[in-house]
Amino acid sequence: VATLRIPLLRRGAEVEIGGRKLTLEPSGLIGTSVAVRDTATGEERTRIAREKLHRVLELGGQRTEWRSLGWGSSYGFVGPDGEPLVRGKVSAGLTRTKGEIEVSDSLPEREALLAAALTAYLLIRRAEDNASAAAGSVAATSGGG
Repeated sequence: VATLRIPLLRRGAEVEIGGRKLTLEPSGLIGTSVAVRDTATGEERTRIAREKLHRVLELGGQRTEWRSLGWGSSYGFVGPDGEPLVRGKVSAGLTRTKGEIEVSDSLPEREALLAAALTAYLLIRRAEDNASAAAGSVAATSGGG
């Protein structure tokens, strides 16, 4: 089981997988990179990095890219063969965000749990950013004049 905790007022998050606690630390321009650190040792375990136009992550010993997987809000980490190793979809309402994550059977359990947590984190932050942008647009168009 993996548990993801995302604070309301900070951009990072915490993940607990099998008793090991990890911290997600966004960095770079608007948090485009995310370092995954062991909370106890501070050691970086992996990183979602920005390469050209894509976020990339090493999964299952291969380089994957974060991509849109079609219409709607479906995104995931896609391997070199074009097949998704992790796929996620979220929908956001006024009071809650819900979604689904699917992970390929080819990933080892710990790596699959971490990949699912990272996918959920990226999708939740994306939904929050979209909601903020929409609220800003409404405020800008309804201003007095």
